[in-house]
Amino acid sequence: MPNQKGHLISVKSKRSMKALLTMLLTVSMIFSWLPQAQASVDPVIHIGEVSGKPGDIVEVPVSYDSKGSAFAFYHSELSFAYDSAVLELVEGDEVVNQQAYEKYQGLNLTKDTSASGYIEVSMMTQQFIDESTELYSLHFKIKENAVIGPSLVTLQTGVWTGDIDPVQVTGQVGQVIVLEDVKPVGNGTVGIGSAQGKAGEKVTLSVDTVSLDQPIGSYGVRLKFNPAAMRVTDVTGNRTGIQYNVNNETGSLIVGWSDEDGGLSPIPASESPQELFNIEFTMASDVIAGEYPVQVVDTALPEHFTVTDADAIEMNKQIVPGKITVVGSPVTPTTPSNPGSSGSGSSSGGSSTPSPSASTSEKITVDVTNERNTNAVVSETIIERTTGADGRKKDEVNLTAEQTSRAIETLKKAGSTIARIMIPDEKDEVSELNVKLPAKSTALMADEKMNLYIETDNASLQLPAKSLQGLDSDVFFHLVPIKDAAGREVVEQRIKKDPLIVEQPINTSDFRLIGRPMTIETNMSSRPVTVVLPIRDTNLTQKELHKLQVFIEHSDGTKELVKGKLVKFNGTDQPGIEFEVTKFSTFSIILMNGSQSSAYIQGYADGTFRPNQAVQRAEMAALLSRVLPSDSEEATLSSSYRDMPVAEWARDAITKATAAGYMRGNAAGDFMPGRSITRAEMAVIIERILTIQESAADVNTEASEATAALSSEATDITLHWAREAVQHVLATGVMRVSQDGAFRPNDAVTRAEAVTLLNRLVKIEPDLSGASRWKDVSADHWAYGAIQAASQN
Repeated sequence: MPNQKGHLISVKSKRSMKALLTMLLTVSMIFSWLPQAQASVDPVIHIGEVSGKPGDIVEVPVSYDSKGSAFAFYHSELSFAYDSAVLELVEGDEVVNQQAYEKYQGLNLTKDTSASGYIEVSMMTQQFIDESTELYSLHFKIKENAVIGPSLVTLQTGVWTGDIDPVQVTGQVGQVIVLEDVKPVGNGTVGIGSAQGKAGEKVTLSVDTVSLDQPIGSYGVRLKFNPAAMRVTDVTGNRTGIQYNVNNETGSLIVGWSDEDGGLSPIPASESPQELFNIEFTMASDVIAGEYPVQVVDTALPEHFTVTDADAIEMNKQIVPGKITVVGSPVTPTTPSNPGSSGSGSSSGGSSTPSPSASTSEKITVDVTNERNTNAVVSETIIERTTGADGRKKDEVNLTAEQTSRAIETLKKAGSTIARIMIPDEKDEVSELNVKLPAKSTALMADEKMNLYIETDNASLQLPAKSLQGLDSDVFFHLVPIKDAAGREVVEQRIKKDPLIVEQPINTSDFRLIGRPMTIETNMSSRPVTVVLPIRDTNLTQKELHKLQVFIEHSDGTKELVKGKLVKFNGTDQPGIEFEVTKFSTFSIILMNGSQSSAYIQGYADGTFRPNQAVQRAEMAALLSRVLPSDSEEATLSSSYRDMPVAEWARDAITKATAAGYMRGNAAGDFMPGRSITRAEMAVIIERILTIQESAADVNTEASEATAALSSEATDITLHWAREAVQHVLATGVMRVSQDGAFRPNDAVTRAEAVTLLNRLVKIEPDLSGASRWKDVSADHWAYGAIQAASQN
C-alpha cells in the first residue's frame, strides 16, 4: 500500500501502480490475508444543523468523518439538495470556511448552482485527506417568508477519489431550523402635559410619547381628573383611529387608538416627543386657583394603561402624570354696557377704565407659501387673534395688496399659480375666523391668473382666479365651526327631520352627523368656490367614506345634498370631502348607511387596495369572520393565545375564526397574528372550511379520487408537510398550480390572492363592470374582477 500521505502520484506512477495492483489482486486469490476492496469503506459525510430567523445568513457545515478507517481521498464531488422555498444560496459566496481546502493545500474548488434547490461542489486538494475534518460550509440566506420549523439539507449524490477508483459517498442529513423572529419587548414612556388657564376658560392638555424604542401599534389610557373643577369637551389627534369615552360626572376619560392598517402604519420609534392626542377641558366658572392633576390611577393594570408594538405585543411602559394649573380668582363675565362701541375715544365717568375681563389681542405672522412646495415662502400675512371677555378667541386676517404683490412676484418666478395661506389653530381654541381680501388684492390675483387657497383645521377654501375677476369691493369670509356637542345635536336633529333626507329612497335609520358642521358666510356670491371639509371620524370604513354626503343649508333658505369627492385634506393623510358651491351658509357631512354591505375587504384611506401586500394571520382571521361568520356572535376561546392582540378588531376576529375551527395557533399557545399566511397554510384553512361545510363528504370524496393525478401537477409538494391538504384543495379548484406546475407552498398569500380564493370558496362571481374602485388596481390586473366583487355590494 503506497504512502497515502505523500504528494499526488504522477500519471506515469499511477500506471505503474495499476500494474502492481493487478498482480496483487491475482495473488489475493491465493492469500486470503490481503485487505478487502476500498469500496466497502465506512466513512461518511456529516451535514450540520444550524438555526436562524427569516432574513438571517447561516453557514451549514459539511464535514468528513473517517470513522476510524485508513481511507483517504484527494478529490470529492458532492451534490446537496435544499428547499428553495425556505433557503437561497448567497450569490457569489455559496461555499465558505474552506478549512480542509486550506489545510491540505487546495488546488481547485468549483461549484454548480444552475439547478434550483441544488448545489454541486467539486474540491481537489494537493494532499490526501485521511482524518476527520470540516471540509467547508454552505452559505444560505433564510427567506423572509420562510415557514417556522426545520428545513432539510441532504446529500443527493457524491463520490470521492482515493488512490484508485472513485468511491460512492454516503451522508447524514442536516437541517436549518427556522426560528420565529421574536423581537425584544419594547420600552415606551408617555407624558401627560401641563397647562394653565383661568376659571371658565378652555384649556388644552397634550398627551405625548416621551421616548419609544419600538413603533407603537396601539395604546389605551384611562385618565382621572377632578370633575368639580373641569369637564372634557373634546379629544383630538393627528392620527386616524383615535376613540374616546368620557364620563364628566365621575371624572373618567378613556382614550384608545389602534393602527387601522394592522400594524403597517404604527407610531414610529423616536427619542423625541410625538403627539398621541390632545384633551380639551373647560374649567368650571367657580374653580379656585391651584393645581389639578390629570393622571392614571394604576399604571400596572392593562385596563388602565396599555401600549403594544406593531405586532400587538405589550411593551414595557411608564407614564408621567400631568396637571392643569388654575390661575387667578373665579370671575363672572359681565356684558359690556355699550357692546357696539369701538373702544376708542373718551366717555364720561369711569366707564373708560378697562375691567379685569377686558379683551386682549396678539399678532401672529403666518407664511403664504407656494402650493407646489409648502416650504417655499412667497410672502407673509398677519393674524390678529383676539381673546374676548368670555374667553372666546377670534382670528382676523387681512391679505394686503403689498403682501399679495410680493407673493405673485415669487410665484411667477417659480412657475406656480397657487398661493396657499395656512391659518394655524394648534390648540383648537379659535371659535371664528374672518378673512378680508381687499379689492386691490383680488384684482392683482385675477390679473395674474393666480388662485388662492385659504386653509384652516376646520375647512379649506379654494378661490380660482376666474372667481376673483371683476370684484369692485373688498371680499370677506366668515368661518365658524360648530364645536360644542349641544350645537351639533341641534344641527343633527334639524337635518334628520328635513324632507330632503326623509324622502331618500334608502333606509336612513343609521343616520349620522360626521365631524363638525361649518358655517361659512361671504359677500362673494354667485361665483364658484371649492370647499374641502375634514373627515374627523376615524372609525369609518372605506365603503362608508364613499357614502358620505354634504348637507348644505344656504342662507337664502334653500338646501341641497351634495355627493363630494374624497381627497386628502390640506395635503395631509387625513381624508376630506371636496365640493364646489356658489353660495354659502352651513355645511354638514352626513352618513346614511342604508342596507348591509356584502363587501368583506376594504382598501385604504388613500384610495389604494395594495393587491401585492402579504396578508397577515390576524387579517386573514378578520376576512374569514366576515365572509364565513360563525354561528355564535359570542364565540369565545377556552384559553386565550399568549400573543392575542390588544386591538379589539383583531381579538374578536381571531376568537371567531378559531372557535369556528378555521384557524389554530401553535403548540406553544401562540397565534402569531403579525406573521404572513403561506399558500400551504391557506390550503389547510380551506380544507378545514370545506370539511366543516355540509357538502364536505362529497368534496373530500372528489378530492381523494383526484389525488393521484394531482401529485404530478404540483411539482414542489412531494415532501411538504401540507401535501395532503394541498392536493385536496387543488382537486376542488379553489386553489391552482402555476403554469410551470409549481404550487409555491411557502410563498405568502397576497391580498389579491386572498380575495380570489375566498370568492371561489363562497362562489362570489368576478365583477368586471364599472370603473375600478382602487387607483392601484387597473382593469387589466389579473385579479380585477375578484377585487371589485369583494370590495363592493
